[in-house]
Amino acid sequence: MKTSPLLALLGGALLAAQSWAAPQFTADLDITSFDGTELDANLLVPDTPPPAGGYPAVLFTNSWALDKHQYLLQAAELAENGYLVMSYSTRGFGASGGQVDVAGDNSLADVRVLIDWLEANYPVGKLGLAGISYGAGISLLGAAADPRVDAVAALSGWSDVVEGLYPNDTVNLVWGTLLVNTAFRRDPVIDQIWSDLRSGQNIDGVIEFGATRSALSFVDALNANDTAVLMSNNFADYLFKPNSMTDLYALLDGPKKLLLNPGTHAVTETLGGNDGHIWATSFRWFDHYLKGDANGIDSEPKVDMTVRISNRLEQFADFPVTQNSSTWYLHPRLTYFNSGSMKGSPYGGWSWSNSFHGGADTRAGTGIPVVSDALEGFGIPVYTNMLGINGYYAIEYNSAVQWSTLKIRGTPTLELWIKPSKPEVQLQLHLYDTGPLGLGRLITHAPVTLHNAEVGREQKISVDFFTTSYDVPPGHVVTLAIDTEGLIYQKPADTNYQIEVPYRSSRVSRLTIPHL
Repeated sequence: MKTSPLLALLGGALLAAQSWAAPQFTADLDITSFDGTELDANLLVPDTPPPAGGYPAVLFTNSWALDKHQYLLQAAELAENGYLVMSYSTRGFGASGGQVDVAGDNSLADVRVLIDWLEANYPVGKLGLAGISYGAGISLLGAAADPRVDAVAALSGWSDVVEGLYPNDTVNLVWGTLLVNTAFRRDPVIDQIWSDLRSGQNIDGVIEFGATRSALSFVDALNANDTAVLMSNNFADYLFKPNSMTDLYALLDGPKKLLLNPGTHAVTETLGGNDGHIWATSFRWFDHYLKGDANGIDSEPKVDMTVRISNRLEQFADFPVTQNSSTWYLHPRLTYFNSGSMKGSPYGGWSWSNSFHGGADTRAGTGIPVVSDALEGFGIPVYTNMLGINGYYAIEYNSAVQWSTLKIRGTPTLELWIKPSKPEVQLQLHLYDTGPLGLGRLITHAPVTLHNAEVGREQKISVDFFTTSYDVPPGHVVTLAIDTEGLIYQKPADTNYQIEVPYRSSRVSRLTIPHL
């Protein structure tokens, strides 16, 4: 059968038009929420007919201080793959009305309204929530509150608000100030909570405020809903540390996956760090749990951990990723000019003590807040001169030289005996990888503040460092450096204090490091 040139031309045009067809994009949707607040959203509808069960759908929630435009690239990719996708600006941000309430009742009610709107206007199949930072927290809480949510991708999110802003009773000054000052249309309660936290007043009220906004409080609901939960957090995220997300992960009974990455808060996901692994895995998560694709993600290892600096991806069956650990015991320094040591057996000598003082920061810091941590996500290490730490305002302890690679994986812990001279004291704890030339790279850190310490009495504190993945090379040592101030955290009003560290058989201080 012959085909005329005209028909061939028309057929080619139709094929070309079909190949260039794109999802329908609707900008500037105004959707009225339960209380009359206008929510600004955009929508992408696939150019293909809905499947029998309806379109798989994803609702994106913006990060703090950003808006509905944040996920245009990700939304377009999903829509081209057959998803119905909505992105919106949470109340108080972008062109949406209302006030920022830190994932409060109004924000969660907005999520339900938006899902209602999607279902009223389109055939919706299984539905997922996704977002970075603020969007991640709302996604987790929204999934707990609404059983219609089948899957979540929570990136750089939190499971415990108070742990983020008040780790180990220490005010997270840089991040807290940044958050408060970038929410221009905020509920006045936010200022009150931040003021109470900074002044140490009404801490019970702060904890209650945070509990209603923390996914850890709603684990039972997530489990009852059988929500498929993917979480991604970054090792140098000093706002929402990986620790609280590993706590949430351990309590989830349904489908779950945990990604732990280099870099700082939200930057790794936003700038496509970790070689795009985070978003690629999130899309595969939705493809399986929303579209039903048999892509194998449900049978893969549950934990993806990328080693800091080298950016090498490792996969593990579960978290904790290892049951192996080494315990090193703290031994004293002789003078301010010497370092203490960490050995495989407890100190057995004469009763001894070392002291260091508040009143000054030292080189035992975490680099330039946000900037140094962001560089790490792209494999650019930040060094400090360890020779400038030990002395009157700090103390450090060195391990023996590691003759093989020490593959730290997980959450180091420290049990430390101290005798403080004031009721309020702060310790900044740092683990460093120190090379032969005395240059150190930060492995992890943790702050701790005692607000009602017993003055002049020896007491033991136990602190979890922030979860990490780091390879200490052969020929290097692990250094525990302790001082009393850090650029990220609010210091006590009175910094004129002394910390004494005792050593004897009944006062054993120890560092435990999990490793492969």
